Amino acid sequence: MVLRFLWAVCLGVLCVSGAWADGEMHPLPGWQRQLVGRAPVRMEVFQKGQGTAVIMYPSLGRAAQDFEQLGNAVAAAGYRVVLVNPRGIGASTGPMDGISLHDLGADIWMVADQLHIARAVVLGQIYGNRVARAAASDQNARVIGLILVGAGGEIEMAHDTLEEFTKVFDPSLPGERRQQAVEKVFFAPGNDASAWKDGWFPDAARKQIEAAKHTDMRKIYLGGTAPGLVVQGLDDKIALPVNAWNLVTRRPNTRLVALPNAGHAMLPEQPAAVADAVIDFLKTVR
Repeated sequence: MVLRFLWAVCLGVLCVSGAWADGEMHPLPGWQRQLVGRAPVRMEVFQKGQGTAVIMYPSLGRAAQDFEQLGNAVAAAGYRVVLVNPRGIGASTGPMDGISLHDLGADIWMVADQLHIARAVVLGQIYGNRVARAAASDQNARVIGLILVGAGGEIEMAHDTLEEFTKVFDPSLPGERRQQAVEKVFFAPGNDASAWKDGWFPDAARKQIEAAKHTDMRKIYLGGTAPGLVVQGLDDKIALPVNAWNLVTRRPNTRLVALPNAGHAMLPEQPAAVADAVIDFLKTVR
């Protein structure tokens, strides 16, 4: 009930998002950019490295560029990294109305098919963890491993956190106030939130929220049966750490790495620790 209320509140705020332009994305030097698929679904992806494929899907209203540092580290460790821009972000296109997380998860496998990847490790961050779970549930046999960087969705955030969270996407507020909200709810106290000052795509976020509303999370909760890793920030106010604990206790063959001084954003807060956890896990799966 509270989770449905959260989606309703966020959707109400984002319905007027036209006054707030989509964010800008910086180039990814050293990465190979491609557009794959056929109309109406075409996905913008960035590739780097050789070896076992690791497909990464970003968070709510965020772009593939968020994974640049993690992707560089994973590619340097001997893996083929594929960063996916979701529908409505960058050059990625596709129907956005009446879809579910299963449709977004299918985009991951369409990318894999187009790039001739039979099996892959699937990684999703925050909102992307839901898409990754849907993808892994729907095509379990193709999943080498499932990595969730932030695994919320079961235990709700506090009401005051919810209020600040909605301000992040509120186009009626000045940019400075929205950035204050980003710092309060996405980052651990004292961490530099400037990395997420830009790069927000509110129109895409609104449609992503609708997709989550159209999905029965109970059916994708475990995200299949492949070996799993959950990386959890201990200062996360949005995806409370108890969510991660509950998931790893219910999901066989799944490890938990809990990071102090890391909030919901996690990647820009503890880049080295996240990369170490991901690479250590990758060494254990085939």
